[in-house]
Amino acid sequence: MTETHADEMVEFWLERPHRELANVAAALHRDRRRVEDKTGLNEVVGARTLISNAFVNGVGIEVGAGNRPFPVPSMATVIYGDIRDNETLRNHFADRNITEGGFIDAETFAGTKLNSLDFIISAHVIEHLANPFGSIREGLARLKPGGVYIIAVPDMRFTTDRHRPPTSFDHLMEDLRTGGEPTLLAAYVEHCRYVHPLSQPAFADFELMPAAENGLKNRIDIHVHTWMRETFSEHLDRLSALFGFEKCFESAIRNEALFVLRKNGA
Repeated sequence: MTETHADEMVEFWLERPHRELANVAAALHRDRRRVEDKTGLNEVVGARTLISNAFVNGVGIEVGAGNRPFPVPSMATVIYGDIRDNETLRNHFADRNITEGGFIDAETFAGTKLNSLDFIISAHVIEHLANPFGSIREGLARLKPGGVYIIAVPDMRFTTDRHRPPTSFDHLMEDLRTGGEPTLLAAYVEHCRYVHPLSQPAFADFELMPAAENGLKNRIDIHVHTWMRETFSEHLDRLSALFGFEKCFESAIRNEALFVLRKNGA
């Protein structure tokens, strides 16, 4: 039989002072959240591992791995890269155990040979870019025919972006034409209007534009673009013929949506 402990009985807690009950309740909720966070992380890693085992092989790159690189099979070779140097990444993530690599711009892939890679992994990177469709186009150009581009994006419904409007296809096509710089300020305005108040006092109307301009000037790291799984999936469907790829897999787990694109021509 399972032993019953005194502190599992209602009568035990009826005898305790209110402050002690408050401390115990707070500790229990902290522990519960730690367990939930760990469970969620394990579910995400598990889903990523299944996708990686099914689609990743050969030699490729992961951009923006930070302190949580995408799992890959042991036979795959990964080159890691970011626009930030390794020490900047350690400070950004407040973690000494970042994934070290060289310079790779996730938006342009400049310096990476065309038609040279078996895979590219971009997890929670593309939403930070000024020109997401440009990133997809340039990444595909670096893949061999039949190579795969794995993209993980946050679903805005489950993040601090939940009150922002999703980025439209036409907006992203205009960013593809211009490089995205002309619409960056609007993204910072959205962030200041919808995301900032979730953790700090809201800006007054007259404060909103100066705050956004300051964020842009200092290139504060925000989600420039936002999507739901469905909207991003629809964008990819419309891009597939234009960019020459097949969307061969998609799934969602917790707050992220995962997509696998296969370059045509295999």
